[in-house]
Amino acid sequence: MIPPAPDTRPLDERSFWALVDQSAKFAGKPDLQLQSLHTSLSRLPPDRIVEFERVFDQVMRRSYAWDLWGAADLANGGASDDGFEYFRCWLIARGYQTFERVLADPDALADVLARGSPDILEFEDFAYVARKTWAAKTGRDWNEMPFAANMMYAESPKGVRFSDDPAELAKRYPKLWARFGQ
Repeated sequence: MIPPAPDTRPLDERSFWALVDQSAKFAGKPDLQLQSLHTSLSRLPPDRIVEFERVFDQVMRRSYAWDLWGAADLANGGASDDGFEYFRCWLIARGYQTFERVLADPDALADVLARGSPDILEFEDFAYVARKTWAAKTGRDWNEMPFAANMMYAESPKGVRFSDDPAELAKRYPKLWARFGQ
């Protein structure tokens, strides 16, 4: 029997989200989710893993917005540049539906959080899973992976910067303020 030909189609955003959504069944269990995504990515040739990383960078850049940063800042009790990056990783790891819902309405973050959610909504290791999988597959250092580094910082965040004023935060994020405000 002749094995099927390898899939040579580019990995697009739809395929990216299919892989993320498959791993999201382990959301809230970071080690299991990383292992699930690593296993799925390991089945791909190295160039498709690079494409996964490229789409990940595009999704990260798309979510680089002040409205979302304000929601992360309020929910996490603060969000530095790195903290906001790791929050966006956490949000992406929750899957397509949750990502799109919160991106469209950052205050909806309050609706998607289950009671008993982690204290800090961050998932730094999610940012590295494709690079580490690529390195394991190629035998090269993960820093050698071809991709556009720091694409997410190529521009300023979109939209209007959030204010630290409690009244403004309560007005801009009423549900989050009710849950996390002081």
